[in-house]
Amino acid sequence: MSKLKRIGTAVGLATLLFSPIASANLLTNGSFEQELVLGEAGGGWGFFSPADIDGWSSETNNIEIWNSGFNGVDAADGNQFAELNAHPETGNAFTLFQDIITTIGDSYELTFAYRARSGQESFSVGAGSLTDTVANTNTTSWTVYSALFTASEATTRLLFTSVDPETETLGNFLDNVSVNRVPEPGTLALLGLGLAGLGISRRRRG
Repeated sequence: MSKLKRIGTAVGLATLLFSPIASANLLTNGSFEQELVLGEAGGGWGFFSPADIDGWSSETNNIEIWNSGFNGVDAADGNQFAELNAHPETGNAFTLFQDIITTIGDSYELTFAYRARSGQESFSVGAGSLTDTVANTNTTSWTVYSALFTASEATTRLLFTSVDPETETLGNFLDNVSVNRVPEPGTLALLGLGLAGLGISRRRRG
């Protein structure tokens, strides 16, 4: 077998072993594509009961979704995104959360895109061992957030909460939210041994 084919086989094996881990977003509807917002692309938004939004819920009982392009704001992923500070105003901080099944003691990576609507904004994010406050000032493009957390329970709540503005209905766009389990070191070691064994086998045959 040629060197090129051996490399291709090794890459294929790595892809096969890693793809279930790398692609397994534990969240449902991470890019807020369901419920579909009524209206033409670039010209609509809506607010919904949490019961109407697949995967997500809110302690303030309302979730606001925008079409990509509405008011000149394109989605970071897909055709829709959420505004944390959702209409209508309730007098309380706005929340957006989702509960996911996790394994106690395992590590997970949280990533999401965020963007300010009108200026100096901020929100908090929590999941397992993670508690963070994110300053949100960029109104012209999306910023990607990434952090690791450790699960302390079999069910972990990913929770976004508005900080500034806290109770007003303008601010804190969110999109492309993902939680993925981080492979354990033993898994990576086994993969390395497998690839090394493949190389030895090919050399012997050569």
